[in-house]
This record gives sequence, C-alpha cells and structure tokens, in this order.
Amino acid sequence: MRILTDEQIHFYEQNGYVLTSGLIEDSVIQSGEKAMWRLMGADPTDKSSWTAATLAKGFSDPDISACFTAKVRAAAAQLAQEAISNFPQPEGSFVINVFPQAGEWKPQGMHIDHAIRSDDYSVFPRPLRVASITYLNDVNIHSGGTMVCPGSHKKIEALAKSDPARYEKMWQLNEELNSIGLGEPLELLGNQGDVLFYHYLTAHSGSMNVGNYPRLALVHKW
Repeated sequence: MRILTDEQIHFYEQNGYVLTSGLIEDSVIQSGEKAMWRLMGADPTDKSSWTAATLAKGFSDPDISACFTAKVRAAAAQLAQEAISNFPQPEGSFVINVFPQAGEWKPQGMHIDHAIRSDDYSVFPRPLRVASITYLNDVNIHSGGTMVCPGSHKKIEALAKSDPARYEKMWQLNEELNSIGLGEPLELLGNQGDVLFYHYLTAHSGSMNVGNYPRLALVHKW
C-alpha cells in the first residue's frame, strides 16, 4: 500500500520528519480523543479536573489502538523502507499530554530518542525504524507543539560515523548535540488526526503549553 507521495518521502529524507494528514478517519480520531479523556479520568469542559490528569503514561484501549490505521502503518513502512508486516497495530500507546501552564513560552531541551544511558541503545543498527506522534486534537501556536531541527538527522549521523567507537551508544551521541550546530528549531502545528513521523536521529523536543487547552497526543515507535 503506497500512501505517501514522492514529495513527502523526499521531504522526510531531507528534513528528518514529515507531518501528514488524512491517514485517520475523523470518527476514529474523535473516538480516540474521547477515550483519552476517559482514561485520564478528566473532563474536557472542567479545567479543575485537568490538574490530576496523566501527562505521560501508556494506555491500552481499543479506541486508542484504532488510531493506528492501516494507512498510518503503511506510511511508516514507506518511510522506513520496510514491509508493512513489520508495523503491527499496537494494542495501545504511550501518550504525552501537555496541559496549559503559566509562564513565558519556551521549548524544552533538544534530544534524540532512546538516549537514556541505562537503556544502553546502540546507534547502529538503528534502535527503531520510525517514530510517530498522532495528535488527538488541534495543535496551535505555543500550545505544546513538537519542536524539530530540520536536517539535524544528517548532521547527527555524520557525527556518529566520524568516530564510531566514541559514539557507539545513543546516550553518547545525545550528549554531544550542542557541539554540532543543530540549526534553528521549528515549532510544528497541526490539526486533529495529523501524524508526525520523524527519523530516529532527528533532534526534537516538546514545548510549553501557554494556550488554554491541553494538547493530547499518542507517541509510538516501531
């Protein structure tokens, strides 16, 4: 199943990420959002209930699983250049929800995934095929959007290959990100149902939500 266009594939290869639309039916993503509120035990119309809601946790639920449609998995397979059979539909997903907070908007620290020292992931072969963030609701400016450094995956890969012994592990590579000039980070906005795919060596981060509504998102890596 070919889902993404040649232009989208090229954009991903050059920039290390691509933001996609139309891979999830409206009814499916809306059910996913409702399930998220239910699983958090919070009410979208009652701000007082948000303070106790879960920010980051894994949830297993059929309405969450349904968001990983055949189109989403086929797109991931295209980007990873592997068979779709390597991209099964998960039973649930890790979630990262960003609730409104006071203060001046700012991004969090840039990093690459799987870079926790105790996990000890190697850089090569890649520890994951492709990462995805599925937005359960709209992502507006300064409302908890994901930050990416376009093209950083190429710089980081070049650094890793410059000294394979020194940069054998993902945590070793992550500690040197500030030394290579990642470029200006870009704040990604999106609509409910959009899916962000990114390369495992793309530098990225979360950001503060100084808006008036939570940003709800599923995070999954194959």
